[in-house]
Parts: sequence; structure tokens; C-alpha cells
Amino acid sequence: MDVIEAKQVLSALYLPQSLRGGVVERVTTMSVDEAVAGARQNVHAIGVGYKMVNGSPAQDAGLVVRIHVVQKIAPSLLPPRDRIPEQIDGVPTDIIESAPAFAIAKASAATSIAASACTGRRREAQRPLVAGISTAHQDITAGTLGYFCRSLRHGDDPRMIYILSNNHVLANVNMGAPDDRIYQPGPADGGDPTSHVANLVRYKTIDLSGAPNKVDCAIASLVPGIEWRPEICSVGRVAGITAATVGMAVCKHGRTSGFTQGSVTDINYDALIGMDHSNPSVVALFQDQIRIESPNMTAFGLGGDSGSLVVEEAKMRAVGLYFAGPPSGQYGVANQVSDVLNELEIAFVDGAEDAAIA
Repeated sequence: MDVIEAKQVLSALYLPQSLRGGVVERVTTMSVDEAVAGARQNVHAIGVGYKMVNGSPAQDAGLVVRIHVVQKIAPSLLPPRDRIPEQIDGVPTDIIESAPAFAIAKASAATSIAASACTGRRREAQRPLVAGISTAHQDITAGTLGYFCRSLRHGDDPRMIYILSNNHVLANVNMGAPDDRIYQPGPADGGDPTSHVANLVRYKTIDLSGAPNKVDCAIASLVPGIEWRPEICSVGRVAGITAATVGMAVCKHGRTSGFTQGSVTDINYDALIGMDHSNPSVVALFQDQIRIESPNMTAFGLGGDSGSLVVEEAKMRAVGLYFAGPPSGQYGVANQVSDVLNELEIAFVDGAEDAAIA
């Protein structure tokens, strides 16, 4: 059994139990009895990465299955049936304590480490549009404009320019309808009918029944006459796509936290994600995602950063679409960019090709 197969086995074993047990509502407790009683509903995500040894990834030891729990519990306190195995068919495991993630589009305050003009105005109206700034469906608060794209779907106008973001940013978690208005900035940042820049075209429905999802994504067509530039604020133009690898250095620019950097800690990451911060019972299972952490425990993303495009720093290739994280921003979760493009039947604009029309 290889590490991916081992992850799939453990994911199928633990995540359904945790979903039924309401894991995204769980918090750490000082009560040993409470912790032990909830041990079977403690796992909220399972991925593939490096084992943590003394706070650092042990790269020389190879990849392991990383089991993310709300609270670590000493094995000696647990009955044998509730203990997470140290290995499965020879594949080692590692237990990571972290809070469950939520897909959050809302107003939130944060300080960016980048100081470009577009960053300073990322919650304001910007024309021409760039990616990495505030946008949202007319009926929600605020998220982030991910990037610009064209449709590959038969029958669509190949000249039309679309903006990409999350379903929960542009389509209000499956509630949006074609031609709904998209504002820039989003309503939480003062967006109103005069801020209308695009119309919702399509999105991938998020299954909230417990069946697996791969993406949280949507596109909207630009209103004629809206100027745009094929670049991400403080990041630049995207130069194609690539698959994330463990340890890859990445960055993003979002509406709330601005420009942030991190590294990929988990690939093939399966997670239970809260889809409504005010109602933790609304949960979706996402499979084969990317987990990212920033250095020094700073936030990689916060509420309102949803929809940011995650880019490989070394070669400026897109790797993922950020959509969730814990309220602290301790880590972020992103869809694989190839899945987003395939599900929506789109391709990113080519920076060199499209610069003249920006």
C-alpha cells in the first residue's frame, strides 16, 4: 500500500464518523472525560505530507499520512478502538492538532505586508480591475477576485472575459442565478449597484449532503466597457499552471490579508469544511485539496480572502484557488487549479496575448 492509498483508507474510516459527530463545531477542552468521549469524532482532515518532528517537517523520512484533529489526546487515555494507528500497512502516520476550516466570505480586518498602490486600495473600487481585490455577489459581503479567464465550453463566445472566484463568493453557496450582479468592491466594502462589474455565468454546485466535492468555484462575465489588467495585485501575471508539491513555496493576494506567503504542507488533502460560519452544521466534504501554512504562524488567509489564486513563487504558475481556513488563518485550504479549470471549462488569459486589450 502506498501513501495515497493509505490516506484514502483512513479518510474513508474517520471522516464520515466526524461528519456525523459535528466535528467542525468541536473545540479543545480541558476536560479529559469530554475529550475522550469525543475521540471518534475528532478528525477533521487527512492529507499527505511530511511528519513533524520538534516543530519542523522531517523531509528525509519521506511522505506520511497526516491526520488533522481538533485536539490531541494521549493514546494511554483511549480504548484501543479509538487510537489512531501509528502506521497502516507500513505507511507511517502523524497527528496534527489544528482547528477545522470554514469557507468564509466576510468583512475582516488585517494588515498586509505588501505596500503597492493596489494593495492599499484592495477594498476599494479599482479600474482597471486587477485580481486579488474585493469582489462579491450582490447579496453577500466580500471575497476576492481570483483571476481572469476565457470559456472553452462549446457555444460560448471565445472573446468574452470572465472573472474567477469561489462559488461562495460569486454564487452565494449555490443560491446564485445566471446574470446575478457581481460588485467590485463587494457590498461589505461599500459596493452597490454603481459597482456592478460582472454577471454570474456558472458555478460548480457544492454538495452539502456528505458526498465528496473537489472545487468551490464560479465565473462571471465582465460587463462591456469594464477595463481590466491580466495580473494579480502585488504578485503579477500568471505564467501557466502546475501541480502543488509538498514544501512548495507559494503566495497569494487577497481582499483581507493582502500579499501573503506560505508553503504547501499537505497534498491529496481531504477535509470537512464548514460552509456557514453562523451555522456549523452546514458542512461539505472536500477531497484532494491543498493545505498551506505561512511561516512563523502568521495567517496565510482570513475571512474575505476566499477566491484568491495561489501561485508558485519560483515560476509564477497557478497551483490552487484558496477557499477556506480556520478563523485564525493558521492554515489555508485551496482547490487544485487543474480541477477548477476542468470543472468550469475555462482557461486563464495569456498575459502577453491579452496585455494589449487591458
